[in-house]
Amino acid sequence: MSDTQQIDNFTEARQQSVRAFKKSVILDAAQRVLDRKGIEGATVRAIAKEAGYTPGALYAYYADKDDILAELLCKSLGRAARAVRHLIEVSSGSPPGAADLAATFTAYYRQEPAEFDLFLTVLQSRRIGNLSSETSRSLNGRLIAALSPIAESLEASGRWDSQPASEATLQAAGMGLGILLLENSNRLSALGMDGATLLTSGNATLLS
Repeated sequence: MSDTQQIDNFTEARQQSVRAFKKSVILDAAQRVLDRKGIEGATVRAIAKEAGYTPGALYAYYADKDDILAELLCKSLGRAARAVRHLIEVSSGSPPGAADLAATFTAYYRQEPAEFDLFLTVLQSRRIGNLSSETSRSLNGRLIAALSPIAESLEASGRWDSQPASEATLQAAGMGLGILLLENSNRLSALGMDGATLLTSGNATLLS
């Protein structure tokens, strides 16, 4: 490799490192604004001010607010995936069943209502359709990583093949998130129903 190529490679690596650092600064600022002001208050202007940038500077790294929120959701899904994997790692004897893993995924968002609101906001059709292809791929990858252990547990049971296992996993995730939505909006209490009971019976029906 020539000296010129080495210099070019070093320069490119440095630029990528600086870009990654600045994006992390923006994301950390966005999370702080989100925690204080909620999703509606987390405007590009507010995030830029928190990060110490001008609003125009943010657009060099993110297309818009939805792009920032989507990357925050990627981080949230990463934490949910770690919670699911942690259950597998700490289980002694037989591995946890698919229903237990699905319950862990849902429980994460039940315990983190602000992140659940973020989940629902980013996945709105009008928002998800505006995301860049790179962000969409990252989001899909994080969601798959969080749900894959559930599908793998179903397949390992020998009673499911890969496609129905994937379908059942998505059905369980959709059911769980739907129950959380009804619970958070106080619809379940108005109907005299308990979210935890519905989640347990639903997972048992779909995944057992």
